[in-house]
Amino acid sequence: MRTPSTRLNFATYPRITDDLIKSPRVPIRSLVAFGPKQRAIGEPAKTQETSNFRNTIGSLKRLIGRTVSDPDVQDVEKSFMNATLIDVNGTVGVEVKYLGQTQRFSATQLVGAYLGKLRDITSNELKVGITDIVLAVPVWYTDIQRRAIIDAASIAGLNVLRLINDTTATALGYGITKSDLPEADDPKHVVFVDVGHSSLSTAVVAFSKGQLTVKSTAFDTKVGGRYIDRALVNHFAEQFKTKYKIDVLSNPKATFRLTAGCDKVKKILSANTEAPLNVESIMNDIDASSNMNREQYETLIASVLERIPAPLAQALQDAGLSLEQIDAVELVGGCTRIPAVRAKIQSIFPGKVLSTTLNQDEAIARGAAFACAMLSPVFRVRDFAIHDIQPYPIKVEWERAPEDPDEDTELVVFPKGNSIPSTKVLTFYRNKPFEIQASYTEPSGLPGGINPWIAKFTAKSVGPDPKGDLSCVKVKTRLNQHGLLSFEAAYTEEIEEREETPMAVDGEPEAAPRKKKVVKKTDVPFVWGSTGLDKSVVEVLREQEAEMHAADKLVVDTEVSFIQGENTEENLMLYFVCRTARMPLRSTFTIRGENSTTATLPSCNPQKRSSYLSHYKRRRIGYTATKARMLPSLHTLASWMGSKPWAIPSRTAGRSRRRGHALSRNYGRRSTGTCQTLRRETRNTATSTRRTSKQSWRRQPPFRSGWKTRSRGSPRGRRMWIRS
Repeated sequence: MRTPSTRLNFATYPRITDDLIKSPRVPIRSLVAFGPKQRAIGEPAKTQETSNFRNTIGSLKRLIGRTVSDPDVQDVEKSFMNATLIDVNGTVGVEVKYLGQTQRFSATQLVGAYLGKLRDITSNELKVGITDIVLAVPVWYTDIQRRAIIDAASIAGLNVLRLINDTTATALGYGITKSDLPEADDPKHVVFVDVGHSSLSTAVVAFSKGQLTVKSTAFDTKVGGRYIDRALVNHFAEQFKTKYKIDVLSNPKATFRLTAGCDKVKKILSANTEAPLNVESIMNDIDASSNMNREQYETLIASVLERIPAPLAQALQDAGLSLEQIDAVELVGGCTRIPAVRAKIQSIFPGKVLSTTLNQDEAIARGAAFACAMLSPVFRVRDFAIHDIQPYPIKVEWERAPEDPDEDTELVVFPKGNSIPSTKVLTFYRNKPFEIQASYTEPSGLPGGINPWIAKFTAKSVGPDPKGDLSCVKVKTRLNQHGLLSFEAAYTEEIEEREETPMAVDGEPEAAPRKKKVVKKTDVPFVWGSTGLDKSVVEVLREQEAEMHAADKLVVDTEVSFIQGENTEENLMLYFVCRTARMPLRSTFTIRGENSTTATLPSCNPQKRSSYLSHYKRRRIGYTATKARMLPSLHTLASWMGSKPWAIPSRTAGRSRRRGHALSRNYGRRSTGTCQTLRRETRNTATSTRRTSKQSWRRQPPFRSGWKTRSRGSPRGRRMWIRS
C-alpha cells in the first residue's frame, strides 16, 4: 500500500492499477473515511480528511496484521493519524462514527473496503467483472500480514492468484522485456532500491536468459517520505511558536495544512536550492509564511538519511557479491528524486551510475501486471522464471519424546534466503499423538513487535507400528508462492519385504525367488491452524462489506439533483449555488439550510468543491467563509425567483448588465433595487468579517468564480460575487 501513505499494488487480468493503485491515470489514495451517510474511499476520503480527520484512516499496509500493543503502532502509526486505534478480535482496529453510530472495524476490513474500491475502478476501466488478482506486498511482510491481506481480498470478493514481493515485481518488470540477458553461468547483477512514502526496500537480483533469481533482500521500515515531512513539520511548528505565538501541533487541522505545505517545500527543494512556505489561515485566522534552503533541509532530515546506507550494505553482504560484480543500480520510489537521498545511495555504490529507467511510481504495479498475465490463460507472455526467497528464517519446535532424552526439540526448516516455493519433509518417531509449533527463528529481526508465531500442527491417531516399535511419521511442510507456511500431509511409512518369483523361461533352470522392499504409506489424520481468519468469519465479514458497498452505491445513485419547476427551499438553495458557482447539478455533498432543511451541493473536482464551500457562511447554509458575508436567505431567493427558478436576477442598478450571470452586493456604497433588498436582508444577521490588512482583503480566492474585491475605493473595497 503509495499514498501519500502507502502502496499495495494491485494487478488484474488484463491491466494494472497501482498505488494503491495508479489506475491508468490517477493515483488512488489509500484512505478510508466514514461519514453520516456513506463511506468515502480513495480521493473522496482525502478531500474531506481535514474536516473528518477522526473518522479517516490511512497507513493501511502498516496496520494490517498488527496488534494494538505493537510498539510500531503505539509509537509510530498513532503519530500519523487521528483516528482512535483499538483492539478488534486480537488485531488493531479503529473506532469511528458511521451512520450516526459508533462502530468498530479491523484493519483487515479496512483493507478489504479499499480493495473493493480498486475492484470497482478496474471493472469500470475494463468493462468486465474482476475476480482474480495479483497483489504486490512489501518484502518485509510476515506470515500473519500476508494472510491478513489474503483475508482482506476475500472480504472484497477477490481471489489472490499470487502475493509477490514488491522488489521482485520491480525486477520482473525490468527483466522480462530485455532480450540481451546473458547466459546462466554469467548472470547480470542488478540492485533495486525503492525509497517510498514509509519504507525502504532493496534487493540484489541476478538476471539470465528467461529467468531472474533474487539473491538477497533488505529493508528499513522507518525511512521514507512521511518521516521527511514530519521533520519539516516539527521544524516549522517550533518556528511558528515564536513567530506567530501558535501551537500548530495541538490543532489537527492546522497540522494537516502545514504537512501539505511541507510536502510542497520538499518537492521544490528537490529541484531548487531554496523554497518558500506559505500556509493561508493555518489557525486562528493567521497566514503563516517562511522559507528554507537546501542546506537547512538536509540538516533537518539528517537522521532519516543516515538510515539509508545500512540496508543497502546488508543486501550486498547477504548476496555475497562485491561492488565490482554489480552491473546496475535501479532506483524506484518517489523519494529517490530527492538529491540528498540519491547522494546517500551513491555513497554505497561509488563509481556506479544510478539509473532511473523504470517508472518510479508504477514500476511495482507493472511487474505485478506481468505476473498476473503469466498466470492468465488469456494472455501469451514470454517464458520467464521467477526464483524468489524467504526473508526470515523459520523453525519448528516440538516436545522431546520420553523414549529419546537426547532428541533435539527444534529445527530451522526454512533458513533465511530459502527459495520459494519450497517443500520439506520432517521425520518423527512417535507412538502417540504429538504437536509441532512453527515460528520465526529471530523475532528481533521482524518489524516492530509482530508475533513470531506462525502455525501449529497436531498429529492424531499415532500409535506403535505392528512390531511394537516407534512409528516413523513424516510431515510434509511447504512454503508456497505467497510466502506462507502450510502443513500439507502426514503419513507413516512401513517397510515390507515381499518375495518375487521370476518368470520361468523354457530351457533354463528355475531362478530362486528375490526379496523386494516395499514402502507402505498410511495417512495420519491431523489438524493445523494458522493466524488467518476462519472461513465462517470471512464469510460474515464479506456479507457485511457487501451491505456497506451496496449502501454506498445506493447513496451515490440516488443523490438529489435539481428538479426544475418546484420552489422548495432545497431546490432554491441548490439552484443558487449552482448558478453562482457554475457547477454541475449532480452532487455528493449535503449542506444544511434554514429550519433544518438540507440541500445537496453539486459534485465537481474535489479541490474546487472544497474551495467553493469555504466561501459560504455557516448560519445560512452550513459553511464558514473568511471573506464573504451571508448569502441571501431562502425567503429572499424565493421572492426573487418567483415561479422561474432558472432566472437569477442581476442588479437593477449597477455596472453588471448580464442578466442571470452575476449577483453583486455593494457593502461600501449606496445601492438600489435587488442589491438594496439583499443588504437589508443580511444587515442584521451577517457577521462582520472586516480585516485590518488591505492586502488580505484583496487576496483573490483560489478559483476564478467567487467574491472579488475591487482595488479602488475604500479599504473594504467593493465585494461582488462574479461568475467567470
